Amino acid sequence: MNKKEMIIRYGTIGLVLGALLTCIVYLIVFFALEQEFSLSAIAGLHSDLRLLYVVDIFLIPGIISGVAIGNWRFKQMDLLSSRIVKETEKNAEIKKFAHSLIAGELNTSISFSGSDKTLSDSLNKLKDTLVRNRELERQRRLEEKQRNWISEGLAQFGDILRTNSHDLETMAYAVISGMVRYLDANQGAIFLAEQEGQEKSLRMIACHAYDRKKFPDKRIQWGEGLVGAVAVEKKGFYTQKIPDGYLSITSGLGKANPNFLVIEPLLWNEKVFGTIEIASFKPLEEFRLHFISRVAENIATTINTMESNLRTENLLKETRAQADQLSSQEEKVRQNMEALKLTQEEAARQAEKFISFTNTVNHTLIRAEYDTGGNLIYANTKFLKMLGYSGNREVEGRHISIFLDQKDHTWFNALWEKLAQGGRHFQGYMKHVTKLGQDLWTMATYTCVRQDDGTIEKILFLAIDSTEQKKQSLDYESQIDAIDRLNAKAVFSPDGRYRLCNDLFSKTLKYTSVELDQMNVFDFFGPGEQERFNEIWENVIRGEGFQGQLKMQSKYEEDLWFRATFLSANDIYGEVEKVIFLANEITKEKEMENAARKQHDQLIRKEEELRLSILDLKKSLEESKRSLENEKLKLGNEIIKYRHVLDELPFPVISINNMGFVLLYNKCSERNLGIKAKEIIGSKADQLFDLEKSSDVIKSFTDPVRTKTPGNYPEQEFILSGGKMFKSDLMIITSDLGDELLFTLIVL
Repeated sequence: MNKKEMIIRYGTIGLVLGALLTCIVYLIVFFALEQEFSLSAIAGLHSDLRLLYVVDIFLIPGIISGVAIGNWRFKQMDLLSSRIVKETEKNAEIKKFAHSLIAGELNTSISFSGSDKTLSDSLNKLKDTLVRNRELERQRRLEEKQRNWISEGLAQFGDILRTNSHDLETMAYAVISGMVRYLDANQGAIFLAEQEGQEKSLRMIACHAYDRKKFPDKRIQWGEGLVGAVAVEKKGFYTQKIPDGYLSITSGLGKANPNFLVIEPLLWNEKVFGTIEIASFKPLEEFRLHFISRVAENIATTINTMESNLRTENLLKETRAQADQLSSQEEKVRQNMEALKLTQEEAARQAEKFISFTNTVNHTLIRAEYDTGGNLIYANTKFLKMLGYSGNREVEGRHISIFLDQKDHTWFNALWEKLAQGGRHFQGYMKHVTKLGQDLWTMATYTCVRQDDGTIEKILFLAIDSTEQKKQSLDYESQIDAIDRLNAKAVFSPDGRYRLCNDLFSKTLKYTSVELDQMNVFDFFGPGEQERFNEIWENVIRGEGFQGQLKMQSKYEEDLWFRATFLSANDIYGEVEKVIFLANEITKEKEMENAARKQHDQLIRKEEELRLSILDLKKSLEESKRSLENEKLKLGNEIIKYRHVLDELPFPVISINNMGFVLLYNKCSERNLGIKAKEIIGSKADQLFDLEKSSDVIKSFTDPVRTKTPGNYPEQEFILSGGKMFKSDLMIITSDLGDELLFTLIVL
C-alpha cells in the first residue's frame, strides 16, 4: 500500500468517525431534551444551542486526524520495512561469514556499526580463535609427526644395532647407509677411535654416499680438523658453511660441495668411541639434529657393549684354557705327590734303598730335615738353590721359622707341635721366604721319620716348586673375581641343577643361598619363556655357546631382562661337566624401549581423539549458529510482547533471557542509568555493569550459569560499566515462557 492509499484510507476512517461522533452528540441532546429526532428539530436546536455549530464541524477534525494518522502510519511502516531489510542483509552477511568459517576460509572478516558492532567483534574474535586453533593444530601435527619420525627412526636403528651387534664394521655400514637414507641426506661416514701407544686417531670404518657404498680409507689424527675437534670437545657440530675442499659428493652428474654438515661424537659415559658425520645439500632441522644425537648415543652404547662382550669372551676363553692347564698341572702334581708318598713309604720299609732314592729325590725335589725342635739338620742342593743360600753352613742349626713368612707362624707352629708329637703328616701348598725375601710357593710334604722304637727321630720336608703355577692360579682367581664384580655369575650342572653363584646373581634375583640350593636353572624362567629356553639349554649342553637377551623372573616374580651368556665347561674326557652363566641386567633399557612403543600407541590414539573433537567442534559451531538465529527471533518477539507494557513504568526495568541477552530496557532505565536502549538491547547483560565492584545480586542476575532467586533485595550497590554508582532496592522476577525462562530486574 502506497502513501496516497494509506492517507485516503485513514482520512475516510476519520470522516466516518467524525460523522458518527456528530450523530451520537445529537442523539444525546435529543435524549436529554426528550424530543424526537428529526431534521427540522435539528435546525430548531441550532437557534437555541449555537454550540451545536461546533458539533457540525466534527467531520473536519476527523478527516484531518485520519490524514495525520495515515501519514504517521505510513512512516512507521516505511521505517519498519527499512529495519527488516537491514536485519535481513545483516543476517545474510552473518550467514555468509559463518559458511566461510565452516568452509575453512579464515581470511574473511565481518563488520557492523552501531549496536551490532559487538556482534561483529564477537564473530571476528571467533574467526581469530579458529585461525589460532588451526595454527596450533598445524604446529601440533608437525611436532607429532616429528616425534613419530624420531620414535620410528630410533626403533629402526635399534633393530639395526641389535641385528648387527656381532660385527662392528657390518653394523657401522648398516647404520650409516640407513641414516643417509632416513635423513634424506647425501653422504655420511662413521669414524672409530683407535689408540696405538700414546697416539690416538680416528679411522673411517664405514661411509655411504648417493645410495652406494664407499670403501673407507681415511684416518684422522685426534683433534685434527672438524671431526677430530668434535672428538676432543665431546660436543656436536653443525654448520651451513662447509669450508671449501673439506669434502665433495661425486655422482654421475659430476662433483659438488654439500651445503650442510653435522658431526656428532659417539659418546657414552664421557668416553668418545668415535664420531658420525652427515653431509647434505638440504638443511637439517632441529628435530633431525636431535635424532642424529640420539642415534649417536645408541651407537656408542652398542660399541661399548660389543667391546665389553668381546673382552668378556676373550677373558672366558683365556680363563677356560688356563683352568684346563691348571687342572692338568694339579693332576700331575697330585700324581707326583702320590708317587712321592709311595716312595716315602717304600723308603721306610726298605732302608737299604734309601740312599739311592735320596739321591734321586735330591735331583728332582726340594728336601730338608729338621729335628723335633724345628732346627735344620740337613738341606739338599735344590733347597739351598731355591731359597737363595750358598751352602749348608748358612742354614744348619737355623730354626724353620726363618724360611716362613711372619704371617704364617701362628698356624705353622700348631702344625709343627703335632708333627713333633708323631701326628699326621702335612701335605699341601705352602709359601716359603727366600734369603732375599721373595715368595717361594711349593707343593710340600712334612712327615715324621721314626726310629725302631717308634720315637720321632726327625721331620722330613719334601717339596716341588709350584711358584709359577701358584702365581698363575692367583692371576686366574683375580680375573674371575673381576668377572664376578661386573657380571651376575652362576654355575649349573648339565641337568640344570644349581651349584653355586656370586653375590650379584643372588642379589639381582633376590634368592637366599638356602633357596638357591633347591633350585634348577629352569626355575628362573616364566612359563612364557620355558619353551625358548629349553631349546637354548639343549644347544648349550651340546657344546654350543649362547649369547643374547633373556627374560628371567626374580623370587617375587618380577620380570628381569639380561644380556646373558651360557658356556659349557668340559672335563678331561671332553664331556660337559658344568654350564657357566654370565649376564648383565638390562631391565631398565628394556622398559625404556617398551615405554617408547607405548607412547607411540598413545600418540596415535590421541590423534584420533583430536579428530573426533574437531568434528564435535564443527557440530557445536553449527548448533551455536542456529541457537544465535533462534535467540534473535525470540529477542524480537519478546521486545514486541513486553515493550508496550513495561516501557511506561516509572522505574528502571531490565529483562534478560536465560542466555543472558537483554530483551527489554525501558525508558526509565535510559533516563536513570544514562545508557540508551539501542546500545544494550540484544547484548549480554554483563556489559551493562562493572561486575567486580557490584553486589552479588547483580553478579548472579547477569551470569547465565548462576541461580537467580526471585524476591526483594534492599539497599544493593551496583556500578555501571561507565563508572556511575547506585544504591537502591532491587527486585528480581522470574517468568517461565515454556521453552525458556525470562528474568526481570526492577530498580525501586
